[in-house]
Amino acid sequence: MSASALSPPEPATKGSTIREFLLWYDRRYGHAETARLADRLSPEAAVLVDPKQPALGILGASWYPTSVTHPMLTRVAERIGNEGRNFAIESCREVVPRMIGGVYRALFRSVTSPELYARHIGRLWRRLHTTGDRAMVIRAPGEALSVVESWPAHHPLSCWLAIYTMTNVFEAMGYQRWSVERLTCIGHGAARCETLLRYGT
Repeated sequence: MSASALSPPEPATKGSTIREFLLWYDRRYGHAETARLADRLSPEAAVLVDPKQPALGILGASWYPTSVTHPMLTRVAERIGNEGRNFAIESCREVVPRMIGGVYRALFRSVTSPELYARHIGRLWRRLHTTGDRAMVIRAPGEALSVVESWPAHHPLSCWLAIYTMTNVFEAMGYQRWSVERLTCIGHGAARCETLLRYGT
């Protein structure tokens, strides 16, 4: 048996979320800039996208490996700066409410409170990612600790996207005032990503 046959499958992300963020990027920066996100893909990864199509031809029902997503995330982060944090803030503000009210509407019906979100966040995460263990603890009224570990697909920008997806879910639950503090990050040498979210109405 070859060594490749023994290798674990490459971590992957569900196409539905990738597609929504690429469509937002296209509206914000234009299709030519979106098409350039595919420039750094390896030949093997490039066959999975089509720069001529909206959202690079990403299909919502398919899964895409890090060999596709990481080069694109890196290009966005380099273009925006600061690990792409402002991209995460701006795009999540539009994309997350649309996904909650659209393709994932039924899924998010079960998370109508911080406590329920904390209970189900691991299951929600696994609907979008093949790796990473996501958990949340409500430490006190108005304070939640989010943790992601065992996440080989981690990328600094994907970390910020996870954080601001969370804040927009809390906004959808009616908590319009919030602040986040990223305590640790895998991208900075930590074993896991920890974020403290403070929220209120």
